[in-house]
Amino acid sequence: MTATTRPTAHQEDSQSMATTADPASNGRRGAPAPRRALPLVEPDAGLLERAVYVDEDVYNDELERVFARAWLYLGHDSQIPEPGDYMTTFMGEDPVILVRGSDGQVRAFLNACRHRGMRVCRAEEGNTSFFRCPYHAWTYATDGSLRGVPKFREAYEGTMAKNDWGLVQVAKIESRYGLLFGTWDEHAPSLGDYLGGFAVYLDLIFGRAKGGLEVIGGAHKWTIETNWKHPAENFACDMYHVESAHQRPAELGLMEPLELGGYEISAGLGYVGHQHNRALSSDGVDDGMPISAYWAMPNPYTYVLHEQRAAMALELGEQLARMIPLGHATIFPNFSLLDTESFRLIRVVHPLAPGRAMVYQWCIVESDLDPEVRDAVRKQYILAFGPAGLLEQDDGENWRECQNGMSGTIGRRVSTNMGLGLGQDTTATELLGTEAPGAGGGIWSEANQRQFYRHWRAFMESDSWATLRPRLSDVSF
Repeated sequence: MTATTRPTAHQEDSQSMATTADPASNGRRGAPAPRRALPLVEPDAGLLERAVYVDEDVYNDELERVFARAWLYLGHDSQIPEPGDYMTTFMGEDPVILVRGSDGQVRAFLNACRHRGMRVCRAEEGNTSFFRCPYHAWTYATDGSLRGVPKFREAYEGTMAKNDWGLVQVAKIESRYGLLFGTWDEHAPSLGDYLGGFAVYLDLIFGRAKGGLEVIGGAHKWTIETNWKHPAENFACDMYHVESAHQRPAELGLMEPLELGGYEISAGLGYVGHQHNRALSSDGVDDGMPISAYWAMPNPYTYVLHEQRAAMALELGEQLARMIPLGHATIFPNFSLLDTESFRLIRVVHPLAPGRAMVYQWCIVESDLDPEVRDAVRKQYILAFGPAGLLEQDDGENWRECQNGMSGTIGRRVSTNMGLGLGQDTTATELLGTEAPGAGGGIWSEANQRQFYRHWRAFMESDSWATLRPRLSDVSF
């Protein structure tokens, strides 16, 4: 038998509909299953039928049409710095290994043996020179190639070529500021094209760390009885909930009162927004660009932010630099981050079922941060969004109860009102007072959530990237 290239999950060719599975194509069809009728999703009217959160068929279509095609967050370079370093994660429901090979190249593979589907790696992270299936001991190198098969000469020689049976590889991986994204679909656009105008805001969040970034403290992981879209759309910047959902920290004097200023902006396949709270004056820095503060506690990290703002003002202009820190953000579909005056966090919400999700979350800091400041940032992160964080517990309870309220026979038929700020949208340039990509609204708006569901509908109604690209071009700013 002749050797073939190790398969990716979405190889499409003229034989993709054949009934006999080709091992090199992993037996998958190139196109998803025929689309079923979607529930009512009318972002322009601010209406969303709640079946999108609870319907089993909708959820299964999401796995195929969204998570098997979109760019998904995998991990950060700092988590796998050396050859042989690996970590495990998910892309949709599929378990994945992210590994730096002996050649230094980062790859990702479906964490499933090609023999019987057993996970070949059951640890969350580590260092290795190979992955061995615990079931029948098929063994794979860190480049995914099949290297060892027990009884190969006696039972397989002449009937199986090892080169055809390597681990299924994620089709594309790209990095931005050490953030590693992957897609199963070899026909997907580049990560840069996918981000579009949102790349400018990502630069302001992560590009200001000139010494690089690193994840600290390991991952916080937890499951929550809610649909994955609830956390994703919340981090697209829902400031409307803060006064009621997070009332107690403000009453204790830990959080500053909310002000009326702020923005929501959608650009490309990303969404960002920030509430302009009280401007910090107690940090002793007077550079004409005061930093808005969520938290009332003293915080040495603001000195770092002032320095970064000054540097970014020279690169991108003072008006854009004033946005630092940028607040909440989501990249479609399920990668979110929070950039505040006290800390940065990144998170990905993995779907487990229509009403169940798993959150992976990390604190991320500048690599060259002073140790004392780094420790202060870590503690502020844990206080707000750690496992017992003041704000995380509020959000989790609300998302769970949202799911409970819409899971019944009648509840799923009701439409959600997503009309906050409807008809008040404007350009990012108008919102920020300087040329900037995207469009959105003021802080009391659901413009970003409506845009999220325009993108969601485009993915769900398109059979391939060939038909999806023009749909996204029509709705992305």
